[in-house]
Amino acid sequence: MMQVQGFLSWFNDYAKQALANNERRLVVLSGGELWASSLLKSIEQVSAALVGNVNPELSSCSSNAACLIYGDSTLLTANVQKKRYRDKLGSESELIIFVDSQFTIDAFAALSGTLKAGGILFLVLSPLVEKAAQSLFFKRFYSLITAMSAHTVITESQTILFPHSAVPAIQENIKSCSTYPLGCITQEQYSAVNAVGKVISGHRKRPLVLTADRGRGKSSALAIACAQLMKAHEHDDFSIIITAPDIQALSVFYQQLKQSLIGVEQQAHHITFGKATLAFIPVDQLIRVPSKVNLVLVDEAAAIPVYLLEQLLSRYHRMVFSSTVHGYEGAGRGFTLKFQKTLDRVCPQWTSLHLNQPIRWRQEDPLEQLVFDACLLNAELPRLTTIVTPQLNPSQSKVNVDERDVPDNQVFKVITAEQLLADEVLLEQVFAVLVTAHYQTKPSDLQLLLDNPNIQLTCLFSSQKSNAELLAVALLMSEGAGNGVNDDDIRAVKNSKRRLRNHFLPQSLFSHCGFEEAFSYHYLRIMRIAVHPQIQQLGIGSKFLNHIELLAIEQGADFLGASFGINAELLSFWLNAGFSITRIGFNKDKASGEHSALLVKGLNVTTKLRQKFFKSNFYQSFDYLLLEEYKTLTTELVFLLLRQSAKEDLSTLSTLDISNVQAFACGERLYSSCCYSLYLWLKHDLVLDDKNCSDEVIKNCSVLIARLIQKHDSDTVCQLFGLTGKKMLNQKMKDYINYRLDSNNFNSTNKQ
Repeated sequence: MMQVQGFLSWFNDYAKQALANNERRLVVLSGGELWASSLLKSIEQVSAALVGNVNPELSSCSSNAACLIYGDSTLLTANVQKKRYRDKLGSESELIIFVDSQFTIDAFAALSGTLKAGGILFLVLSPLVEKAAQSLFFKRFYSLITAMSAHTVITESQTILFPHSAVPAIQENIKSCSTYPLGCITQEQYSAVNAVGKVISGHRKRPLVLTADRGRGKSSALAIACAQLMKAHEHDDFSIIITAPDIQALSVFYQQLKQSLIGVEQQAHHITFGKATLAFIPVDQLIRVPSKVNLVLVDEAAAIPVYLLEQLLSRYHRMVFSSTVHGYEGAGRGFTLKFQKTLDRVCPQWTSLHLNQPIRWRQEDPLEQLVFDACLLNAELPRLTTIVTPQLNPSQSKVNVDERDVPDNQVFKVITAEQLLADEVLLEQVFAVLVTAHYQTKPSDLQLLLDNPNIQLTCLFSSQKSNAELLAVALLMSEGAGNGVNDDDIRAVKNSKRRLRNHFLPQSLFSHCGFEEAFSYHYLRIMRIAVHPQIQQLGIGSKFLNHIELLAIEQGADFLGASFGINAELLSFWLNAGFSITRIGFNKDKASGEHSALLVKGLNVTTKLRQKFFKSNFYQSFDYLLLEEYKTLTTELVFLLLRQSAKEDLSTLSTLDISNVQAFACGERLYSSCCYSLYLWLKHDLVLDDKNCSDEVIKNCSVLIARLIQKHDSDTVCQLFGLTGKKMLNQKMKDYINYRLDSNNFNSTNKQ
């Protein structure tokens, strides 16, 4: 067995080689934890970190930061909380010990970004060859590690030390000394500093978006820019606020700021230079208590929920958003996919700058390449040559769903994990489509795709040919009956003692909707469905969903279901496909800021009746929940949901109610004296089969929904819809009611 002393000598030389090459490396310790810990404890930084974990008063902050330990080992005590690994983003470490029995790939990828040049990431695993035999993900991971000579695998049975290989000749090391003004290391970093300055000197409402992969000097550029601004405004009342997912993410920023601004005064996270100030304020506080400030910086923006970024954008007019490009921060590519669409709409003259050249390590750093390849973070979306063109009649201004002309030669396939592993090009394309279309796609989704036996991958290709292009992708999960659930599991769920993995739909129907027989049915849940961005909105998704439904029936599923962050566009897609809303969650999703929705579609006579029951049950309490749990739902979304109500479930609309509505519309009655009749009438009006409502009619209807159903006060409704006051609000309501009464002949014959 390898001796500790021999290992330490080898490690010191190995780390020196990494530092000489300005790179980071991975060492896999493949064997038992007792063996691995005996080796690792011989390293000074590891030993100091372990002492600090047990006795914090004996540790220094620097020793703790020098070595990060993540996982669930009892021998190598973690100093990174299991679910708080993202807090370390933006900080730096010299060593990482990753010893996690579950191998949380999202944490592995994120923590790797904190490692400095010369740093080593130790991955402790049970025998890797055995793990590769049990897991397709690890089989691929192992092959990637062994294909890169910079990384090393040490097994417990190994007795001979590795020879000290010569230092490879690396020609393009990044010099650690500054070669550009203001202490900048690269021209790109210097350009970023100047771009931040222009946010202050230029026009308002022109935010800067600074993007890069990790280690490109974004945080340092922000700090250098802040130092220059504070020097320039030393004698002015000038304030900068910086925010981030966690204060720990700003360690590099504060370190650089104190280097670039000699003579600052610091109290906690508040910096003063003359009359100029800089302070850290958490995102929620920054939104809740708006501050008078000259500049707001948002570091690690991709790790902040998009809806919070949108609120910041609406409150502050000079902003810089700094974001890592590749999506292991937790929000995936939500920043680039969703938030930048908001910028286009709200601040069309926003500017962007991307940093390519690494600063903290060399170009093509071995660890960065391994993480990118293993997690497919750099999977490129291929550009399609297939042309799918919607056909418009001369009288049409937009495409109707039922009239889209989409070629019928597409091929639907179920792709096994083994097939995917054998075709790296297809694997990359599948993941690229998923990442681009779903902003919460994470590295762990790749692990799930390759290793979860309950997952099916379905793809839509442009043709049967070998060079066919990938048009759409879906991940399906088989749940409920026939998937290993027993009576003990169901009792544990009922008593809130257990949550079952891979059984989201039946568990939710059972626990939240009171469906006692939920686990007696077989479900196919659509976890992800993604259409290539070039051909979205052309009916491809609907055709793809039809194929999936036929597959579900063929496999004997009783229900097809899905759960997603609810918004009007997505909900319309699922409702048009025949799905019904079953539940809306009470809490907002942390990444999207949206409530999660559960929709199902029955696939046989029995389950179609169940679907109708679920839908009726949802609408019984919907109006009531709108006043509290669902009070943040948009009026557009409420309009869409209410249109799906079953008329037979609505309260009776009497002759008196119709008379009250007509009297209000004619100006004969006050709003308050007949608002309940107006409410009942509007509920009936919404379910009328009228697919040709103009956008203006829908907008006017939304005014009534906001006032009568969502119960917003008149001032709030006026603000939402740009109305000058209560008089204009009442007139809008009257105009809509008169229009609908005339167009639908809504009189006493319509009552129940």
